[in-house]
Amino acid sequence: MGQETATTVLTQLDSIKPKKKPTMGLRFGIDLFRLIQSQASDDYQGFEAVADFRIREKLYIAVEVGNEEVTKQVEQVNFSTKGTYYKIGFDLNMFDNWEGMNNQVVLGLRLASSSHNHFLNSYTLLDRSPFWQEAGAITDSGFATGERPNLDAFWIEIITGFKVELVTNIYLGLSLRLNRLINDTVPENFDNIYIPGFNKKTEDNKFGTSFNYTLTYRIPLKFKK
Repeated sequence: MGQETATTVLTQLDSIKPKKKPTMGLRFGIDLFRLIQSQASDDYQGFEAVADFRIREKLYIAVEVGNEEVTKQVEQVNFSTKGTYYKIGFDLNMFDNWEGMNNQVVLGLRLASSSHNHFLNSYTLLDRSPFWQEAGAITDSGFATGERPNLDAFWIEIITGFKVELVTNIYLGLSLRLNRLINDTVPENFDNIYIPGFNKKTEDNKFGTSFNYTLTYRIPLKFKK
């Protein structure tokens, strides 16, 4: 009787499959939102490439590189901003997957920087004095207009989001970001009203928000013991 019980226990233990360790993999892709916005708007052109690499079961090193060219009208000023940004940091997966699933609920952090130029296209004079007939006229040449080159900015991002595996190794993701500007080069007679990768900036507020909507592909990597 004891031998039969021991045999049954061993059979049951053999039938329990150990949980598979997650496969290492390099995942890369693009931000779909910037591509769609580039097609829909004449005042915006942008592209962002994203990648991450799993270094532990729930920890990923993440990188994003992008380029934006934006034209905006803010109150009495019309300007264009063009530049490139870089972001590096980590993502932590907070989701416990069932067997066979590979989805993520992410908390993350990024260090980010941009290198960009501003071009003041035109501005409107607001002198409402009745003595000047040109009050309210748009100025698009001469003093203050023109390019402000060699600008940069540095900020951090706190991230929350998710990635869902649509089919094997192909993922759709969404991330929301709270940005905190650390430092930026302020152009002469102007300001960094818009920073590529950071979005809108105001003089009294160092915080900004952004998001991306990604489609990525994972290359599984297997290492020999």
